[in-house]
Amino acid sequence: MIEQALKGHRSYLIWSFALLALAAGAAYASALQSADGFVHTGMGNNAIWGLYHAQLPFLASIAAASLAMLVPGTLQKHSFLAPLAPLAAFLGAIASAMSLLFIAADLGMQRRILTLFLNPSPGAPASWQAPLLLLFLALSLAVGWAQVGAMRKGVKQAVWIRSAVMIAIPAGLALPVISAFRLAVVPGSELWTSALLAPRLMVSGVAASAGMMLLMAVTAEKLAGFKAGEEALERLAAVAAWAGLGSLALTGLEAGTAMLGNVTAKTTALSLLYGNSPFALASWFSLLAGALSTGFLLMPSLRRSSIAAASFGALLALSVWLQSGLTLILAGQLRNGSVAVGYAPALPEILLTTGVWAGAVLIITVLLKITASAQLEREGL
Repeated sequence: MIEQALKGHRSYLIWSFALLALAAGAAYASALQSADGFVHTGMGNNAIWGLYHAQLPFLASIAAASLAMLVPGTLQKHSFLAPLAPLAAFLGAIASAMSLLFIAADLGMQRRILTLFLNPSPGAPASWQAPLLLLFLALSLAVGWAQVGAMRKGVKQAVWIRSAVMIAIPAGLALPVISAFRLAVVPGSELWTSALLAPRLMVSGVAASAGMMLLMAVTAEKLAGFKAGEEALERLAAVAAWAGLGSLALTGLEAGTAMLGNVTAKTTALSLLYGNSPFALASWFSLLAGALSTGFLLMPSLRRSSIAAASFGALLALSVWLQSGLTLILAGQLRNGSVAVGYAPALPEILLTTGVWAGAVLIITVLLKITASAQLEREGL
């Protein structure tokens, strides 16, 4: 099946080489940082976490939320999500791999990530997170690849797939919880010490994961002939909509509790997030984009349109990335709304982050093409 990745139209090859070029920029930035550490970043005493760590809560929630599509599509005999199960597995694997890369970058020198495996500290959440990510990556990739192989041959999936998914469930569910714990152990930010942070990451991750899968499935359908089925896409859009509504409800519940209970620390943190801070515009855009995309996806007439569903799903995923990634981490380090955080991403940080995302998009593109080719090959038999 690998040979399908090397075949394609001219636009596919141009797209692939463009993503490779961006990934090469990440390799260059990684080499700089591996040699000299954080000196090439904008991080310092005022910002212990930067652009790298801002990706981790979002990616951990995406990896965990992929189970919401993978488990029914794999363990239930008659599930509308069955055609999308390989896509869910691949999405979980890619999110896990990206998390490991950003953890390595966030340690300053990438080789330090080996310490998390060779010399783990039970009291450090990162020592739990990295091995679980590696386990979830291996299980998800193996399950997705086996499902595509079974689809191509037109046979039932292997018996061991069910066992692998059962093992992946606790590993995946632990990822957003550990991400929340990694934030909670850092003193000084009320945005990170909420008891609702882990549930918010999980629910918002389901919304973003469903939105990203809508985009993946519709793109593969339009460009590669993949067929998920109208019912599968419509119900997946409904999953995104209801999960998005749940995420908005949890956000409102936390804000309402802080304001009605006059919890000074919480209201100050919220004022930094949505008021006098460098990230207020991004926070408001995230909130409005999430509400808008959720509202439209709740309309059955729009959910039936694959293009509209994929577009609003992508907007919902962007909203979640801003909410549980960029603003949560960077705004959480603010202590005074009138004082800038003192952090701006340096060029190597931007190159590395962009390159990791580009590499992930390239791998997803290749996996979608292989999946679509396997389906078409089976239909041609």
